[in-house]
Amino acid sequence: MKADIKRVVCVILALCMITVALAGCSSGNVGASNRDGVVRIAVMYILSYYPVVLDEEGNVVYRAEEPSQQIEKVMSLGSGFGIGKAGQETQYFVTNRHVVEDITGYDLDVYDNLCYCTAYASRIYILLDDFSMSATTEIDTSRAIPCDLLYKSEYGEPDLAVIKAADPVKGRKALPLRDPNDPIGTGEEVWALGYPGATEDFVSDSYGYQNYYGSVESVTVTNGTVSLHSTWNGEGTRVRVVQHTASMNHGNSGGPLLDKHGAVVGINTWGTQSDGQTYFFSIESDYLPDILDDLHIKYDIYHDSTWLWVVIIAAGALVLAGVVVLIVVLARKGGKKQPGNDSTVIIGAVRLQGTAGAFAGRRFAVDEGQYVRIGVDPGPNGLQFPDRTPGVSHVHAAVSLNSGSLTVTDLGSRYGTYVNGQRIPPNVPTVLHVGDVIALGSENQTFAVSTKGGV
Repeated sequence: MKADIKRVVCVILALCMITVALAGCSSGNVGASNRDGVVRIAVMYILSYYPVVLDEEGNVVYRAEEPSQQIEKVMSLGSGFGIGKAGQETQYFVTNRHVVEDITGYDLDVYDNLCYCTAYASRIYILLDDFSMSATTEIDTSRAIPCDLLYKSEYGEPDLAVIKAADPVKGRKALPLRDPNDPIGTGEEVWALGYPGATEDFVSDSYGYQNYYGSVESVTVTNGTVSLHSTWNGEGTRVRVVQHTASMNHGNSGGPLLDKHGAVVGINTWGTQSDGQTYFFSIESDYLPDILDDLHIKYDIYHDSTWLWVVIIAAGALVLAGVVVLIVVLARKGGKKQPGNDSTVIIGAVRLQGTAGAFAGRRFAVDEGQYVRIGVDPGPNGLQFPDRTPGVSHVHAAVSLNSGSLTVTDLGSRYGTYVNGQRIPPNVPTVLHVGDVIALGSENQTFAVSTKGGV
């Protein structure tokens, strides 16, 4: 019996250790495990060049109505992240507006003729690998997926956009959003994921021209902490942002800022330098649910399931502990009778014999039909304890004898009433038998049930 109890106790201790480990663990290498939720976005533009004539002061006095030249080329590269059922392949991606927006007003010297240039986004692609685009080949469409622009914020609104790939992108998953009702705290760890352009400055193809990354393995991960929740007023409207220390670079725009669970807390947008320090900002992700709801795009909000498993394991440990306690109690008591487990009838008066505490050695009769309250309050109690007796409440319990059945009832006492060492439930009569021991609050105040003449 003792060996079995020891084995059960060992199992409980092991489960408790697992519970503590789960409660304290994070999601491990957040960056590496969520790279496949990030994509490289390339945007092609149609550039139109309009010749202009300037006066001596440099003012435009004439601009041609028709362009003298039109070309299509990649003018914007950025990052994005998947939206949908978390962990599953998706065709919906979030990025920044400035990654996909139109460009106007460039004055360029084209073939020695001063021109006014407009650039309108014509095609959006997701690059699939590190060979999808280079300075020599532009975009290899066999290694890229075309996308439609579903949403682009207006100027003054949060710098956000949503695109839809022609098909779910193989190997690229959706990321969950952090619960808007549970904002990330200052000092918590964050990870910035994306394709910063600076990492490609040293990479070239066989002809010596620059290559552009697009594979999962080439996603850059940087780690930092949240410095501040603030607002940005750069476009005339106050936009909520997360300021953090996870390093970013041009090309990171539109990528996700993740918390320790891999949930998106922000959309990486820009960095700035001041007094020799660099500050990084990501637009808070709680703008996204309203946008995605309007587009009828499903998404997941992250809910921490770690504590669910902790609760389940802890509950299991408690059940096992209860089994052990029951085994120990039964082993110690053997066949000793428990309160209320039979219907023995007591004939005539009984005695409560004090065995410990204030009434040790004294006997009190309980007659048929009598209801005796016990406590320290002199008013309602038939058996009054001295004031401030430790463990005894003002009106602690009651003993009654009706039709030969003796019962004790706990009247909601603070420290409880016990029969043979077991605490009885409040306000529920418990049947007593000759030889049973009643304790009030502790083993320091006890009575034994006896018939006339004592135990």
